[in-house]
Amino acid sequence: MTNFTCKHTLRGHRGVVNALSLSHDGKMLVTGSKDGKVRAWDAATGKLLHTLEGSKSPIVGLAISPDGKLAASGNTTNQVLFWDIAAGKEGAKYTGGTGHHGTVNGIAFAHDGSFVLSVGDDRKVMRWDPAKAKQRAVMNKHEAPALCVAISPDNKRCVSAGSDGTARVWDIEKAEQLAVIKAGISSVLAVAWSPDGKTIATVGNDENIRLWQADGAPIKVIPTGVQAINAIAFSPDSKRLALGGTDNHLFVWDLENPQLPPSLTDPSKGDQRTKFAGHTNHIHAIAWSKDGKQVVTGSKDETARVWV
Repeated sequence: MTNFTCKHTLRGHRGVVNALSLSHDGKMLVTGSKDGKVRAWDAATGKLLHTLEGSKSPIVGLAISPDGKLAASGNTTNQVLFWDIAAGKEGAKYTGGTGHHGTVNGIAFAHDGSFVLSVGDDRKVMRWDPAKAKQRAVMNKHEAPALCVAISPDNKRCVSAGSDGTARVWDIEKAEQLAVIKAGISSVLAVAWSPDGKTIATVGNDENIRLWQADGAPIKVIPTGVQAINAIAFSPDSKRLALGGTDNHLFVWDLENPQLPPSLTDPSKGDQRTKFAGHTNHIHAIAWSKDGKQVVTGSKDETARVWV
């Protein structure tokens, strides 16, 4: 059984914490909020390092580079912004025009830091050069707003998902669609690619975790009892999934033994899920550190929490 306790409650944002991301060493945490600010934190101490201002509207998507030096964000007014985290200031900027048109809902950094992906209300998946803040490719097959994106461990593929009820697997270099996953719900709110590269997870507003093979073939459906799941993250060993949504709790699910429905689970008998209370409103963002020792969550209660 997984056990976490809340080590730090990070306060300062004046609005929903919509997005967050951890550096590969787990030391640097960035959070993005409805207040339009990006904040950088020392995850170990909970100390606020920088407050980064420059976005013209709420931050919706956010990702940090593996080395913790650069972050990319998306907001509700077309902007993909790049931030110099090490210096504590806004870096290169790329605004609307030939970029996204509408809210930029999701951001993902390549695992080697070489590129950034963004998805938006304009249904597009875009690839960026983070050093130059330049758009390099566009993938455009979604039939409704694209809400989230995740990159495979080898950086060769990605999966995007959104309001058309699909998750789409892409060849990043060729900008070609490889598979369409019909996720069985009207809108996919979050997607994750397992660290071992074998599994894609999708969630939304139907209480279920859906697991898929990397080629889009279905694996299993796991009922959770959480009415709407807004955020998910795999453990480093790919055996567990952290999730959060409209019931305010952080859950960790054992994916190898999800045998009982939530109403019948019993921790004393090896419950396949563990629940952690603390947030006082919906959870909107989750990340799991590469060493597996901490999970971070962002919430509508205007806080982020570090769980160890």
